[in-house]
Amino acid sequence: MSNQPTLSKHIRSILVTPDTPIFDAVEVLNNAHLRIILISNEEQNLLGVVTDSNVRRAVLRKVDFSSPVSEIMVTSPIIMKIGSSDEEIRDLMERTQIYEIPIVDDDNKIVDLKLLADVTPHHKAAEHVAVVMVGGLGTRLAPLTDTTPKPLIEVGGQPILFTLMDQLLAAGIKRVWLTLNYKGEMIREAIMAVPAYADVVGFIEEKEKMGTAGALTLLPERPTNPFLVLNGDLLTKVALKEMLRFHSFERNMITVALKKEHFIIPYGCARVEGTRILEMQEKPSHTAFINTGVYVVDPLMLDNIPKGKLYDMPDVIENTLEMGLRVGSFPVHEYWLDIGAPSQLEKAQSDFDRYFASKTP
Repeated sequence: MSNQPTLSKHIRSILVTPDTPIFDAVEVLNNAHLRIILISNEEQNLLGVVTDSNVRRAVLRKVDFSSPVSEIMVTSPIIMKIGSSDEEIRDLMERTQIYEIPIVDDDNKIVDLKLLADVTPHHKAAEHVAVVMVGGLGTRLAPLTDTTPKPLIEVGGQPILFTLMDQLLAAGIKRVWLTLNYKGEMIREAIMAVPAYADVVGFIEEKEKMGTAGALTLLPERPTNPFLVLNGDLLTKVALKEMLRFHSFERNMITVALKKEHFIIPYGCARVEGTRILEMQEKPSHTAFINTGVYVVDPLMLDNIPKGKLYDMPDVIENTLEMGLRVGSFPVHEYWLDIGAPSQLEKAQSDFDRYFASKTP
């Protein structure tokens, strides 16, 4: 047996065996923040890779996440041999649009993993902005929202909006626009009191309710790159940086983050034909992909939003589809919760330490 290459602790942390359950492999992927894990045997031979995109496509295909990760791994990944120059690796990345390349030796044993930043001196990623909708009334959370706007309600010891801001900054977002309406001055004061937020945040004043898309017409600066649009009452671990990259790779005009949810109808249901019952089902379940309130939008779409009119993101999506333009889905396997009702707020409080105790994205 040939000697095994000595791997860094960082590389060892993204190695999993092919019989690892997908659910556990996804946890490794999320903790590594590299968008890729390497599938290997005990001898460190590269058997395949699993990327963030592979996991999201598995969600769409309704793959059972208790299955072994070998069911979704890419068995012939793009690789480079040890000794390849940075220029050669960079050229391969540009040609394939794959920016995480495993490096192997002549025996196909894993030696290293190269990222774009490793082979591109002074690499500067495209700058993106985000627009966060924080002007809602939050009526379902009254009486809490009678005195405090929903984005400033504390979950885990800090306002919901602060947790979202931390994620945006960690994803490399350089400019965040907050759309203000209900109790907007309270939100402005809270944000400006935190230097890390005050340096990147701008405010959009809605004199009247304009909807989740109508407010985009008030942007004082037109984004030059695809930009994020998010509801401001979300508690989520959606991979925002990966979603931006996915949007560009798929060449979408709009990308919508979707979460697969299972719903159980709490009654016995009948399938009928006229007055005749064909089938009875006791408390049947239904699976649907729901809109999470997280979007990536191409700046060209701003031209299709009417000014001075109540207009929501579903309206923009419907209009885009009618124009024959591409609208894509970004399947979400990470934690997501829309804090719109008391029961959801209670769940957010109980979940926070488990999913958000660390501010690492």
